[in-house]
Amino acid sequence: MKAFAQYKTDGTMWRAGNTVLGLCAAWNHATNPAALMTAKEHKKASSYARAIKNRMCRLGLKYGVHFKESSYTSALFPIRNI
Repeated sequence: MKAFAQYKTDGTMWRAGNTVLGLCAAWNHATNPAALMTAKEHKKASSYARAIKNRMCRLGLKYGVHFKESSYTSALFPIRNI
């Protein structure tokens, strides 16, 4: 199993990297402030979150147009799904 991978009920991996909804869900999973992590896990989660933001930029997703960030929890929410 891969770190932070989400699996469907049939055992196949859910590919979240092509939609704003999937990327926001992956970001929220990686940056969950309530999750207890070791320093090694936190480093892995930070690099994963950076990769998600880079993927959003490569897909042309814009803050305020396609997604927004909660000021309280820093969670990302999709505005428009593409």
